[in-house]
Amino acid sequence: MVTASYISDNMARLDERAKDASVSIINEIGLDPGIDHCSAMKIIDEAKARGAKVKSFISWCGGLVAPEDSSNQLGYKFSWSPRGVMTAGLNPAKFKINQQVREVPSGALFANKFGNVPLYPGFAFEGLANRDSLQYADIYGLKLDDMDTMFRGTLRFQGYSEILDGLLKLGFLDLDPSTAVKQRTPFQFLASTIGLKAEGCDRSQVAEMLADKLNATASGPLVTRLLSAFEEFGMLGPNQARISAPTALDTLSQILQSSLKFKPGERDMVCLFHEFGIEEPDGSYNVQTSSLVAYGDAESGETAMARTVGVPAAIATRLLLEGKVQTHGVLRPTIPEIYQPLLERLGHMGMHFMETSKSGAHNSLQQKMAWN
Repeated sequence: MVTASYISDNMARLDERAKDASVSIINEIGLDPGIDHCSAMKIIDEAKARGAKVKSFISWCGGLVAPEDSSNQLGYKFSWSPRGVMTAGLNPAKFKINQQVREVPSGALFANKFGNVPLYPGFAFEGLANRDSLQYADIYGLKLDDMDTMFRGTLRFQGYSEILDGLLKLGFLDLDPSTAVKQRTPFQFLASTIGLKAEGCDRSQVAEMLADKLNATASGPLVTRLLSAFEEFGMLGPNQARISAPTALDTLSQILQSSLKFKPGERDMVCLFHEFGIEEPDGSYNVQTSSLVAYGDAESGETAMARTVGVPAAIATRLLLEGKVQTHGVLRPTIPEIYQPLLERLGHMGMHFMETSKSGAHNSLQQKMAWN
């Protein structure tokens, strides 16, 4: 069996039974999770083989819209489920950075963004911590107590989190069934969620209510951006489509599925970036990176997300069929017999990881990432 999904508790419980039956179940074999594991383990295993210690691991990954097509307030369009994107932002997070363990409670992720993630001069990235990063020390065979930093995060273009945090505070990301919507237009949904009656309500009243709820000014930058976002979502215009959904978040997801979808000729982008702080046997310190940037094909409509999730899963399936995977049980692509041939075949298909190495820690991400 092959799946791109995370290993759930139920899946993990199948491990012994799969071993007893000589069955290999390969999980987490898409993009993130998936080829992020592969590229990480390649560097980690190479470091261990020469007697070095991984003191810092920082991993960023994002499924984004190509910069030239990012002209909306979110700087984002959906190549997968809007609901999945937004609920991921509601998760709590835990990570270690500069020898300190940090925790972000559920619902506070957008307010605790990394406001500048300087991976490349040409991309204005911000980022969000991705769930529990600490567990990956064990998954990758690293000793957390000996590490300064252990972090995994999600990339977005700058400005994304401010809008999502505003939507969260206004109630648009509510998962309570009491926020269910029946046969309402997008504007009726907007008005009722912020506490207004849709009949006779105009833009200025919406602005005043937004300002009141967010402790902002009606003409200030936050309210102005939110109003522009609602216009782009089709929630302030004459859109008369009727929506029914079980929660406020599901209603917003339906709206965004339509309003922020990719148009013909537009393309998505995937960026995966690992940084490793490595202490060598002679006591010197090196910073190594492994990165991949991929774009969708505007002509064919094939997305980078579909390719970077689907192709690794297909390669893993081929490896199983060819008898190349002899380890049994519930697996991730963290073992050489999976990640080595998978990375090789990805390279043959044009998905190459760029690797760099430089001496000293003074110019590392660990030193430059700004956390709100």
